[in-house]
Amino acid sequence: MKWFRAAFLFSIVMLYAGCTRNPVGSPGSEAGTISSDPDAPFPVVRSASITRENSFVPGDQLAEQAASNNAFAVAMYKELIAEGENLFFSPYSITAALAMTAAGGAGETRQQIRDALQVTLEADDFDAAINGIDLSLMTYADATEGVTLRVVNSTWMQVGWQFKVSFLDHLSRFYGAGVNLMNFVSEPEECRTVINTWVADQTNQKIENLLTEGSITPATVLVLTNAIYFLGDWIYSFDPEYTSEIDFTTSGSTTVRAPVMRYDEPGKNVTMRYSRIGNARALDFPYKGDRLVMTVILPDNNEFITFESSLNLEVIDELIAALDSTELQVSLPKFEFTYGTESLKDALIALGMTDPFIAGKADFSGIDGSTTLYIADVLHKAFIAVDEEGTEAAAATAVIIERSSWDPDEAVFNVDRPFIYVIRDKQTGTILFMGRTIDPTAKE
Repeated sequence: MKWFRAAFLFSIVMLYAGCTRNPVGSPGSEAGTISSDPDAPFPVVRSASITRENSFVPGDQLAEQAASNNAFAVAMYKELIAEGENLFFSPYSITAALAMTAAGGAGETRQQIRDALQVTLEADDFDAAINGIDLSLMTYADATEGVTLRVVNSTWMQVGWQFKVSFLDHLSRFYGAGVNLMNFVSEPEECRTVINTWVADQTNQKIENLLTEGSITPATVLVLTNAIYFLGDWIYSFDPEYTSEIDFTTSGSTTVRAPVMRYDEPGKNVTMRYSRIGNARALDFPYKGDRLVMTVILPDNNEFITFESSLNLEVIDELIAALDSTELQVSLPKFEFTYGTESLKDALIALGMTDPFIAGKADFSGIDGSTTLYIADVLHKAFIAVDEEGTEAAAATAVIIERSSWDPDEAVFNVDRPFIYVIRDKQTGTILFMGRTIDPTAKE
């Protein structure tokens, strides 16, 4: 298969070359602070003066941003649930992608994004806290055997567009995001393939085709992406010998046969962190290192709809705060699920993020100094697999930004309708002949 992989990588390089026919360099204004990245698999530019910040962030700010992340998670959950359907998403990935977008917003546009994300920290403290959480998690994962965690950000920009270097510096400083120069105007579908390949590579091929066909157009100016990948082994792995199929009630009296994992044979107790508040119980399933954990919340029989309708962050916090070591019998379904690609546009509008999606009303002047940009869509896709050994999860988010003044004819010059023409002297500027053609088949 080595020859196949080599051929595939070569085809991607050739495809990217088609997307970026201009040489890598400054994407626009404020030249002199952009340098190329020679180690990138395809042309990337980064700020030469700003690198990712690794400074101390106060613990209270990290906690405040974590609370904002969690409040957004519950709010988005409420918007995305659909009757009788599974749901899995990464609020952290969505927050990161929209935080990068907000960095280029101004006025009401920026505030609406922050409000939708439930942000309470001021100005750059918000970005610094996200960066601090990122780096803390990376440090933990790097030092913990049995845990892989990767959170990466990237930007994909139309070559030649006048992006503000202050915006690029901000993305580099707080998100470690490089700039990939693309030619969306000429080859939107080819560039879409390149971005999808990058996302798949960052997520161990678990998130493929994040950007659906037609999502990238010649009007696209900027795509901001976040990808997150997690692979964690349980501290206490399940014994495959005791995995068996049981009736799993989906709703009412409807059941399906589903594989369920156990630590020991049925009837045996194990000690785990458990709690009960009202009509629901919670149980922690910890991963190696005992920092990351899957907390399963189980409403009582026939209480799921009632519990979910009243679900809020306070309820989750209460269940988590009440967790304590308890002996009990434990089982957990073995499952795998892919969610998306899903447009988050309607959900975000419902959370108050309206102006950023409206051409002519959105203000992303922090990106390029103009008010011609707006968010065309926010796409999200996620994957999870839970088995006896642990959990593999991945997600990716893409914010697609277009120009409102885009005319499709700008990219193509097909003379397929009446036209006017002149024959002129370039040196003196004198027009020697002038005419128009209404019907090119008419001879006289």
